[in-house]
Amino acid sequence: MQYLIAKPLVVTPAGENDEIDVELENYVLLSPDNIPLDDKDKEKLQEVLERDPLSLIEYWSIDPDYDGVTFRSTWQDYRENTENDNDPLHCVYKTRLRVSRKEHRKVCIKAVDVFGFESQVIKEI
Repeated sequence: MQYLIAKPLVVTPAGENDEIDVELENYVLLSPDNIPLDDKDKEKLQEVLERDPLSLIEYWSIDPDYDGVTFRSTWQDYRENTENDNDPLHCVYKTRLRVSRKEHRKVCIKAVDVFGFESQVIKEI
């Protein structure tokens, strides 16, 4: 079990559009003991979880107009993508989206970790 935590979204008017700042805050792997690792690797995993839990994120994506049913990714980052930064071993943890202005929207953020576990968080603005 795991869950993703995102900081509160920041919306800034930009002409007829809005800019939404999305930033990951934390990633919690609730049952690291259920991952089939030997004791030495479990210790290393625990160290990573304490030092930088977001470093376990392999891929994350955003649907800024989530309808509650179908996830439509409009932005994503993944390890080895050096377009967003020059660190091939980590994802970026924040981004800014430019979207059409809406009075109310749901933003869904999904992440997949290095073990293949998927988690999501939904923010309403």
